[in-house]
Amino acid sequence: MQHAELAALLVEAGNAEQEALLRNNSALADVRVAYILKDICLDGWSSNPPQALRAAAALQSLSQINPDLEIIALCAWSAGLEALIQGRMEQAIKTLEESHRRFLALAKPHTAAATDVSKLIALALLGRYEEAVACGLRARELFLAHGDVLAAGKIEHNIGNLYFRRDQYREAEIFHNAARKRFIAVNDQKQLATINNCLANSRALLHQFVSAETLYEEAFGQAEALGLTVTQAEIEGNIGNFALMQGRYDRALDYLERSRRRYASLGMPHQSATAEQEIADAYLELNLVTAASEIYARVIPKFAELGMRAEQARALAQHGRALDILERTPQAQLVLEEARALYAAEGNEVGEASVILSQAQLRFAQGDFSAAATLASAAEPALQSSGSLRRVLLTRWLRGEAERAQGHSDEARRLFEETLAEAESEVQPQVAERCHTSLGLLAAATRDAATAEKHFRSAIALIEELRTPLPGEEFRTAFFSNKLMPYKELIRLCLTVDDTRVAEALGVAESARSRALADTLGGNRMLLTEASDEFEADLMRQVEVLREELNYLYNQMDRPLQRKTPRTQSELLELQAALRERESKMLEIGRQLQHRGTQVSGPGHSLDLVALQKQLGAETALVEYLTIDDELLAFVVTNESVEVLRNLAGEAEIAGEVQQFRFQIDTLRYGSAGIRKHLTALTERSRKHLASLYDRLLRAIEPRLGTRRLVVVPHRALHYLPFQALHDGTNYLIERREVSYAPSATVLQQCLTFSPRSYQSALLMGVADSQIPLVREEIKSISRVFPRSVSLLDEQATAAALRAHLPGTDVLHLACHAQFRADNPVFSSLRLGDGWLTVRDAYKLKLECGLVTLSGCETGVNAIAPGDELLGLARGFFSAGSPSIVLSLWTVDDEATAGLMTYFYKELQRTSSPAAALRAAQRSIIGEQPHPFFWSPFVLVGRW
Repeated sequence: MQHAELAALLVEAGNAEQEALLRNNSALADVRVAYILKDICLDGWSSNPPQALRAAAALQSLSQINPDLEIIALCAWSAGLEALIQGRMEQAIKTLEESHRRFLALAKPHTAAATDVSKLIALALLGRYEEAVACGLRARELFLAHGDVLAAGKIEHNIGNLYFRRDQYREAEIFHNAARKRFIAVNDQKQLATINNCLANSRALLHQFVSAETLYEEAFGQAEALGLTVTQAEIEGNIGNFALMQGRYDRALDYLERSRRRYASLGMPHQSATAEQEIADAYLELNLVTAASEIYARVIPKFAELGMRAEQARALAQHGRALDILERTPQAQLVLEEARALYAAEGNEVGEASVILSQAQLRFAQGDFSAAATLASAAEPALQSSGSLRRVLLTRWLRGEAERAQGHSDEARRLFEETLAEAESEVQPQVAERCHTSLGLLAAATRDAATAEKHFRSAIALIEELRTPLPGEEFRTAFFSNKLMPYKELIRLCLTVDDTRVAEALGVAESARSRALADTLGGNRMLLTEASDEFEADLMRQVEVLREELNYLYNQMDRPLQRKTPRTQSELLELQAALRERESKMLEIGRQLQHRGTQVSGPGHSLDLVALQKQLGAETALVEYLTIDDELLAFVVTNESVEVLRNLAGEAEIAGEVQQFRFQIDTLRYGSAGIRKHLTALTERSRKHLASLYDRLLRAIEPRLGTRRLVVVPHRALHYLPFQALHDGTNYLIERREVSYAPSATVLQQCLTFSPRSYQSALLMGVADSQIPLVREEIKSISRVFPRSVSLLDEQATAAALRAHLPGTDVLHLACHAQFRADNPVFSSLRLGDGWLTVRDAYKLKLECGLVTLSGCETGVNAIAPGDELLGLARGFFSAGSPSIVLSLWTVDDEATAGLMTYFYKELQRTSSPAAALRAAQRSIIGEQPHPFFWSPFVLVGRW
C-alpha cells in the first residue's frame, strides 16, 4: 500500500476503522501521509466540506498513533480548517496560530506562513481587517522570497477579498488582478476559478458589466469542471446579485436559489445564512418587504453568533430599510443606528455611508426633506470613492426628490437629468425609472404636458421591461405595488390635455389593474406542478406535511365547543402561534419553488378595446371606476362609445358611505331574532345609504346605458359593495338590469374568450355546520334541477373527490363554510369534508366548468392589493380556469341562500346566462325579504 492509498482509505473510514488502518500500516503512518491528509482538508474546505472534515478527523487519529511534532502541527492546521468550515472563527484563529508556532519551532517558516492564508480568512470574517492585511502582507513577502508564486497569489486573493468586504472595490480589483496573473502563470485552474469569481464581483460593482459577465462564466466553467461545489455555490450567488443589480429579477431569483440549495446540501451555516440574506435583499428590491424582514430577523442572530460582523451590519442595514417601508419607524431607527455602529467599529466608511443613505430615506418618508437632503449629501463622498455607482445614483436621485419636495425645482431637475444620463449609460433601469417619474412630475407641475408625458411613458416602459420576466404572481404583484405613479399621472394627462384621449386613458388604467391575474389567465405564466429534482421533491413533501398539520390546527381552532373544557388564553395563543409558524413556512417554500419553477411564455396580455366593444355588443355596457387623487371617476364603455365621467364623488366620501352600509348589513349577520323584529326600519336605513351611493356612483351614468346589462369594474372600497342593490329612490338596480363584475376589462375580455356552456351537468358539494345547517336541503334541491349531477355531502365532500369528479362538469357548486383571512389572504379557504381548501389549493384544480358557485359566507371577500389585485378565493378559481364565479360579499342567511340557489339554477337551465339567472333569483327574493342582507350578497364575477 502507498501513502496516498492509505490517506484515501483513512478519509473514508470511521474512527474505529481509522485506528485499525493506522496500526496495521504503522510503517506508512508518518509525516508524509499527514501532509496528504492536510492537502485533502485544505482542498476540500471550499469544494467538499464533508470530505475535508473527515480528513481532519483522520489527521487527529494519526497524531494519537504517531505524536510526531510535525504531524501535531499539521493536525492543528486541519483543526483550524474544520473550525472555519463550521463557522467557529475564533477557534479557527486559535488553532491556526498554534499550528504557525509549531512550524516556526520546527524551523519551517514557509509552511508556517502557509497557515496564514487560512487565518487571514477567519480574521476577515471577524472584521479584524487591519490585522488580516498585515498578516497577509508578511506572508506574501516570505512566499515571494521562497519563489512560491502560488502562495503569494493566494494571499493577494484574500487581501482583495478583505477590501471587497469593506466596500473598497477599486483596491479589491488591484489585488485580485495581481493574484489572477500569478495563478495564470502557474496554470492553477482551481485558484483561477475562485479568483475569476472574486474579480467579477469587483468589476460588477465598478459597473464593468461585460468583463464581469465573462469572468463569471469562465469561473463557473472552471469550478464545474473541477467539482468545486462550494465555489459553484459562491459563483451562483454572485451571479444572482449581479443580475439583481441590473434589474434582471428572474435570473437573480434563479441563481440565488441555486446557491442556497448547494449550501443547504453542504451544511455550511455561515454561507447558508449569507445565501438567505441575499434572497432577502432580492425580496426587498421586489417589495416583498414582510418576507424580507422575516429573513433578516432570522439571519442577524446567526451572524452575531458566528462573529460575522460585516454580514451582521449589512443585514441590519437592510432590515432597517424594510422596517421603514413597513412603517415601523422607531424600530427602523434603532436597527439602522446599530448597523451604523457596527460599520464604524469595522472602519468601513462605505458601509456606514450606505446606512446614512437609508437614514436619509427614512427622514424623507417622515417628511423631513431638508434633513434627508443633508444626510444624502453626507453619504455621497464615501459611496463615490468606493466606486459603488448604483448607490451613488440612488443618493443623487433622493437628493433630487428632497429638493423637489422643498420647491427647489431647478436644482431637482439638474440632479434628475444628470442621474438619468448616468443611469442610462451604466444600464441601471431601476434608477432610470425613478428619474423619469420624478422629471415627469416636475414637468407636470409647470404644465409642460409634452415633456411630462414623454417621461411618464419612459418610466412605464422601464417598469414593464423589469416586470415582464418576473416568475410568480406574488413577485409580480409586489413589484408593481409602488410603481403606479407614472400610470396614474399619464391617465391624468390624457384626461386633462385632450378630451379625445379617453380610450387611451382607459388603456393606461387597464395596464395598471389586476395585471398579475390577467397574465395568469392569459396563459403566459405556468405554475410549477412537478418537481424538477430531488430538492424540489423534498420541498413539495414538506408542503404536504405542512398542509396536513395546518388542517389539523384549523380544525382545532374551528371546533372549540367539542372540548369538554374551553381553551385557556395561553392555549389559544399557542395554537395561533403554531398556525402562523406553519403558514409562514408554507409561504416561504412556495416562494422558493417559484424562484425556479414558473415558466414565462411571453409578455402580459393587454386590453384590445375595439375587440372588447364588439364583445360587449348592443346588450352590455362596462363601467370601470378609478380615482385620481381623491376624485372618483368612471369610464363607460359600450359598443358605440368610450366616455369618462369626472368628479362623481370623493373617494374618502364613498369609502365612508360603503362602510356605513356594511355596518347595516352586519347588524343581521348573527340572525338575532330581537334585531330582526326591526327589519322594516333596518331596510329603510340600508336603502338610505344605497340611495346615497346610487346618486354618486350611477345616477349620472345610467342614462347612457339604455337597457343594457351592466358590468362593473370596481375600485378599492367598491369591491365590497353590491351594485345590484343600489337604489334610485324607487327601485333597486337589479330590478332594471342584469349586473355582473370583473376585476378588470382585460380579465373580462379573457373570460369572454371561453365558449358558452349549456350547464347540463353539475358537481354539488356541501358541508353543513352550525352556521349553514340547511346545506343538505340546498344540495338536494339543486340536484333535481340538473339532468346530470353528482352530490357529495359532509365527509364525502373531500378534496380528492372534488378532483376526481371535476372532468366533464359544467357547474361546480360548493356549499361550504368559508373563512377570509385578512392577515394572510392566500390562506382564505373553504371547509371541505376532510379539511380546508385554500386559495393555493384552488390554483391547482384543473377546471373545465363554465361556472363555479361558492355559496358559503364571505366567499367573495378579497384583500385589495395596489393595482386592484384581488387576493382571495375568487383569484384561485379564476386561475384554475373558470370564466364565471358566483360569490358572496358577507355572511349569508342559510334559508334565503337555499331558496335563491334553487331558483338561480332553474333560471340558468332556461337562459344559459349566469347574470340573467342571478338577476331573476334575486328579484324573486326581494318581494319576500326586501332587506338587501337576504337577497343581494351574491355577485357574479367574470363572463355574464
